[in-house]
This record gives sequence, C-alpha cells and structure tokens, in this order.
Amino acid sequence: MEKVDSMKALASHWRIFRIIGVYPPARTTVWGRHYTAYSVVWNVVFNACLWVSFSVNLLQSNSLQTFCESFCLTLPHTIYLLKLTNVRRMRDGLIRSHQVLRHLDSRLGSSDERQILKAGIDHAMLIFRTILTGVVSTLSVGIIYMAVSSEPTVMYPSWIPWNWRDSWSTYLSTVLLHTSAIFANAATVLNLTTYPGTYLILVSAHAKALALRVSKLGYDTSVPADRVQAILIGYIHDHQSILVLFKSLERCLSMTCFLQFFSTACAQCTICYFLLFVKVGIMRIMNMMFLMAAITTETLLLCYSAELLCKEGDNLLAAVYSCNWMSQPVKFRRLLLLMLAHCQKPLILVSGVVVPLSMETFMVVIKGAYTMLTLLTEIRKSSLE
Repeated sequence: MEKVDSMKALASHWRIFRIIGVYPPARTTVWGRHYTAYSVVWNVVFNACLWVSFSVNLLQSNSLQTFCESFCLTLPHTIYLLKLTNVRRMRDGLIRSHQVLRHLDSRLGSSDERQILKAGIDHAMLIFRTILTGVVSTLSVGIIYMAVSSEPTVMYPSWIPWNWRDSWSTYLSTVLLHTSAIFANAATVLNLTTYPGTYLILVSAHAKALALRVSKLGYDTSVPADRVQAILIGYIHDHQSILVLFKSLERCLSMTCFLQFFSTACAQCTICYFLLFVKVGIMRIMNMMFLMAAITTETLLLCYSAELLCKEGDNLLAAVYSCNWMSQPVKFRRLLLLMLAHCQKPLILVSGVVVPLSMETFMVVIKGAYTMLTLLTEIRKSSLE
C-alpha cells in the first residue's frame, strides 16, 4: 500500500521557518555555521526595524483616524513578533512531535486509514495554498495602491527617519526597502497563520484513523481473544501518542492564541472605524479591507482547526462504544474502560488558561470588535459635539 507521510504537510512551513531565521540547519554546513549571524541580521532588518517604523508612526498620530490606521498595523505586527519568539522557544518540542507523527503514520493499518490521513494532508496543504493566495493578493493590492497614488507613498503608513518624498531616487530606494520588509513580514505571517492549523488537522486525521480502527475491534471472529487484547493495548498507546501531541500543541499555542484574539478584535475595530469615517481613495480602502480579511482569516482558521480536533475527539469516544466489547473477556473490557476514561476528556485547546478555541470563541471576538467600534463611534460623536 502507498506510504503516507504527515511531514509532507509541514515541509513548506519549516522551509520558511529556516529562511526567516528560527530553524537552524546542521552545523556541518556553511549556512549552519553562520546561521546565528544570518538570523540576527534578518530579524533586525526586516522585523525589528519594521516594528519601530510602525510604532513611532503610531506614537506620532495626531487624530483618532490616524491612530486607528496605525494601530491596526502595529498591534498585529507586535503579536507576530511574540509568536515568532514563541516558535523559537518551543521549536525543539515541535520537532520532537514530528517523531510522534511518524510513529502514528506507521500505525496506519488499512487503505481506509491511509486515505483518511491523506485527505487530512491534502486539506492542510489546500489551506496553506489558499492563505498564500490571500497574502499575495493583499501584497498585490498594496503595490497597485502605491503605483496609482497621486503622491509618493508607501504600502502601509510608517515612520521613515529621512525625507523620502522630495527626491525620486530616494523615494524609489525607500519604497524598495520598505516593500522588501513587508514581503519578509508577509512570509512570517503566512507561516504563523497556517502552521498551528496544519498540526491540528494532522492530529485530527490521526484521531479519525484511530477511531476507525477502534470501531472495528472485536468483530473479526477469526482473531483470538488474546490477540484482540494485544491490539487494543496498541490502540491505547496510539491514543496516548495523540494526547502527547495535543498537550505539546496546547503548550505552544496557549498564550499566543489569547493575544491573537485580542489583536484580531482590536484590528477589526480600528480598520472598520477608519473605513467608515475617513474619506480616502478606493485603492486605499481596498488595501485596508484586504488587511482586515487577512487578520480575520488567521483567527478563523485557528478556531476552525481546533473545532475539527474537538469533533474528532468526540468521534473517537463514540468509536470506543461501537467496538464489539460485549463478546470479549473481562480483561479486554477493563482495558477498554481505561481507554474510555482517557477519551472522555474532550480535546479542546485552551488559550490563556480559560478561553477555549472554537467557532463560538471566534464569534465572541467579532462581537468584541463590534462593541469597541461602538465605543469609538460614541467618542467621535462626543468630540464633534
């Protein structure tokens, strides 16, 4: 039967992590020996400088409108830097989880199970390509916005510590430098947006494959009882491996997900306020709308993937009940009760200790953004009066 490799869905993510300076190659290579210097230069030039540019521009805001436009860039970029730091901190744990995924790959015993995992890999890769298309579209709109603008401008409002508007050559070099930083940041955003969902989808696929195996247990009368019991022990170990992956992902994503919810609500609120009350050209409106869609999609994808994992955890619990346990000996039933006890705890990722990741949480984020937008609108009315 065709071999299925979960790492296929993660290959692009870790290539990008290597390019952006958080996943060093082997020290025996030339790049590996100089990778620390490369990582420092990359992150200072493209991440730190862009953050300073956004932050100073935010501090120089002289109205609520300009503050909203700057804030919807500065806050998400700050969250992305924190997420990138978290990836660097949890990198070894994520890499160790690859061994668990490979072990679970080797446990697939039928073509149906392989097809389930293959569908999960294809699903994750489709999401990656879709988000990549969205990122490229957002950047393309930004480039068009600069090209058709009636005055010299950059893709997004930024503080630049030199006079770049008076000279055409200075303007071109500034735009090239600024746009390069935006492109590098876009690669980081693409990876940080999609890698959690990819891991969650892979774990969901393995949970679904395990549920299929468990549901068929005990129905083949040609298999002796002691062999069925040994198979069940193997399934219990597989479930423990899935729980290890789940806990590892929860440690990696918990705090950054909580910050992500707050960042998304604030960005949605400020962008909507800017679009509603600031008179700008159509290209600038499109530029900000694409930015809001990108920020919203990140949180939506995270909640969707977590919801999918929770659903497959519930299906695994149902599969334990569905196996032919009634015709098995008492020792088998005791082992099954052990697995049942572990399956009864739902696979719900929790961010910030108390906030579950689900589609309901996504709706709470949307409502929070609307509440903040209402507050800003009331502040604007008060200032006009």
